[in-house]
Amino acid sequence: MKLKDKIDLLRINSFETSQYEHYALTTLTAYCVYWLHEWEITTSLENVSVASHRMFPTKFALVGWPQFPDINRTNRSVLQMRPKYRNLATSVSDKGVFLNENGIREAKTLAEKLGPPILEGESMTRAHESLIKAERGTGKARSVHPEDLVKTVHRSQLFKLYNESRLGEAEAIHLIGLLGVYDHTPSRDKKRRLKEMMDAAKEIRDERTTEFLEIVSDKFQRYLSK
Repeated sequence: MKLKDKIDLLRINSFETSQYEHYALTTLTAYCVYWLHEWEITTSLENVSVASHRMFPTKFALVGWPQFPDINRTNRSVLQMRPKYRNLATSVSDKGVFLNENGIREAKTLAEKLGPPILEGESMTRAHESLIKAERGTGKARSVHPEDLVKTVHRSQLFKLYNESRLGEAEAIHLIGLLGVYDHTPSRDKKRRLKEMMDAAKEIRDERTTEFLEIVSDKFQRYLSK
């Protein structure tokens, strides 16, 4: 598939959510930047945002308005790709996003699994309907931004103990309260919830919250593995 103009980005078909839901935003963004470069389309933040939303709508849609891309989410992903963090790309505001060797490798690895983007002559209505159904609870979709998930962490009793230098007093019940699960919830689900919180903190570069969650992960390692 070869696109002739950036307007053709609106004709890209979306991948099925199950194909990409477990990949990091930075990996998905690298994939989009890689193909924009292949198509010789400027890798501006706007173009990357549109392409990301067309390919991976449940990851890059604006919350409450699934038919539109969330450019702020794309921007956070691009920032996270910089050498200081994931070291996948560099970016210049008036020129675009440019993958380094790590970014190209990341994009090609994903391309081997997903294949190239598919261009169709029809609208994205079907994909948007699937996304809306997912947000209503019939599937898995992003319903909150990372900032909201970090706020959930900050409201927990466990985080309060951490701030008061009393984390030594914390027990499993506090971890359960943080994760919003039950004691009988499978360990893999508890770990997944903790990882989601950690990924959210890293995505917005909240170093204190990231440190807290890493300490929690170590402290309750045995409980999370039983």
